[in-house]
Amino acid sequence: MDKAELVERLTALKQLGYVESLRRGNTGIGYTLETLLGVQENNLVLPDLGDIEIKTHRRETNSLITLFTFNRGAWRMRQVDVINTYGYVDTKGRQSLYCLVTSAPNNQGFFLRIEGNSITLHNVSRASVAQWQGQVLIERFREKMPALAFIQADTRRNSSNKEEFWFNEAHLLTNPHVDNFLSLVETG
Repeated sequence: MDKAELVERLTALKQLGYVESLRRGNTGIGYTLETLLGVQENNLVLPDLGDIEIKTHRRETNSLITLFTFNRGAWRMRQVDVINTYGYVDTKGRQSLYCLVTSAPNNQGFFLRIEGNSITLHNVSRASVAQWQGQVLIERFREKMPALAFIQADTRRNSSNKEEFWFNEAHLLTNPHVDNFLSLVETG
């Protein structure tokens, strides 16, 4: 699907108004949009639609958007040990660790530092927990997002208490500038 066809499909989808979520939970919005657009769900390194990656967001939330995940070879301790050492019990009774990490220590004591051309994850009680090579992250970002379709939706609950989405705003972001990637991480 090219840009023109995506615009055409999103315009038609907007005209539908609210549509019921096809999946419960946080991933319902993305799954519902991709299904309605005829996009097969995947976790590939490549963009969803040719050279366009799709990201969705519920308009009235502060939730962050994961652009991509890349952990290969980064961890200096086993991930299960990180979760068991620094995590907490979530609302489902599972040991978990979900947190935003910036250059300032967070509630779990994690923070990021730029060291040479790398981004290092530290904990105040341990020197280094993980490290990502900056150039590798930049290349992964370029592979995954040469262009990004950012689609927002209003949400509501229907009479059956199921979530519904109205996909009514979209932005196409192209040609990402990655020259300042590491300095942007460093400044939070």
